Amino acid sequence: MNYKIKKLITNFRVILLAVFIIISLIAIHPTLSEGVAIRSVLTNSSASIASIPQPKPNVQPVSRERIISINNVPINDVEDYYKYVSALGPNRAMQIKTTKGIYKLVTKEKFETIELNETEEKRITETIQKNVTINNTNQIINETITKSIIVPKTKQISVGTEDLGLRVYEAPKTNIRKGLDLQGGTRVLLQPEAKLNQFDINVLIDNMKERLNVYGLSDIVIKDANDLVGNQYIVVEIAGATEEEIKDLLARQGKFEAKVGNKTVFRGGRLAMVLPL
Repeated sequence: MNYKIKKLITNFRVILLAVFIIISLIAIHPTLSEGVAIRSVLTNSSASIASIPQPKPNVQPVSRERIISINNVPINDVEDYYKYVSALGPNRAMQIKTTKGIYKLVTKEKFETIELNETEEKRITETIQKNVTINNTNQIINETITKSIIVPKTKQISVGTEDLGLRVYEAPKTNIRKGLDLQGGTRVLLQPEAKLNQFDINVLIDNMKERLNVYGLSDIVIKDANDLVGNQYIVVEIAGATEEEIKDLLARQGKFEAKVGNKTVFRGGRLAMVLPL
């Protein structure tokens, strides 16, 4: 019996299989991760101002920065995180502890601008171009002028606390990257403002991939599609993302514009459809 066992464990195929299993375990890196992983950090948010770094898209899942506690209150899952931050008031100092450091930030007060049934006079400054003659030569110079305009009177009212700017998800237990079929996510249909040829569509898709990868979103699919009547769409599928997160990236950060040459073909915020998967 001992001879058979010895012969088995010294067999080349058994040794090779054992090596593959060990390498696989090292690559998968199973772990009992605590806290919630940071998916992305919104620009100009409280989290961004506190210097919480934007996750890099090529970081292994178990190596992602995770939030362990907020103000010494343990954060074990996504529910804990959103339950805690939803109760935060404006202008409150707080401390977030992660696997990579401790960050101090202050919550921002959220304001909404409402238009009153009144008008007011405002003075604005603008620069205009003017033709002048200098040394018998016609030249164009910039001239700054101030003028008064009548505009609707507005008022800002407080509506609570601004979002901290952190997008989080359950801390990965392994380095296995789950796609839409296992993790779920969101599909977005974006419609270009003008009809594009295939080359321009490909350029637009490449630009969007680069932009979304900046936010640490590596599990994404971006492709073109057409409906039965020939309308063009860009399909964006992001694993593990919610509808609100997608709107934050593609709508509220809608200063993003895609141009082909000098022509704007897409502006952030024009979402044709958002579908949870």
